[in-house]
Amino acid sequence: MIVQDKVLTAWLAIAKQGETLVYARATALSVKSPVAARVRALAETGHVVLCQQRRAHGPGDENFRFIVRRTGKALPAADGSRKVVGVRPLPAHKPQDKRTGACASVARDIAPHVRSILAEGGRRSAETIARELGLYSAQPVRVVMERLAA
Repeated sequence: MIVQDKVLTAWLAIAKQGETLVYARATALSVKSPVAARVRALAETGHVVLCQQRRAHGPGDENFRFIVRRTGKALPAADGSRKVVGVRPLPAHKPQDKRTGACASVARDIAPHVRSILAEGGRRSAETIARELGLYSAQPVRVVMERLAA
């Protein structure tokens, strides 16, 4: 049993990364099979990964299940181009701004860390310290540094 080409095409259109499809159950795949040739071509370009499983037991003449697993690589369009559907703009507010409601509470939480970084002779750049602490914005670090300077 080998799936039809339209079944493979429909599955490729909706499959997400990691999903699998058994595209054939047989002892051996024919080299002349158009579906097998298409799957091999997709595997060579990195769009899918091929594997097979041996059937443990049961009735039937098929000894193997031929499986195709979808990778995260985007499929080319019918004309061979890669079309970008849309790009999301960056948010106006950072997630931490929505979570805390104010820069002051973040500044209170990071003040001891900023103090220790400065005491150890770290760079006096708010952006560098913010990256080191894993913050989205350097503004709370600037607030702490202004308070320490005062």
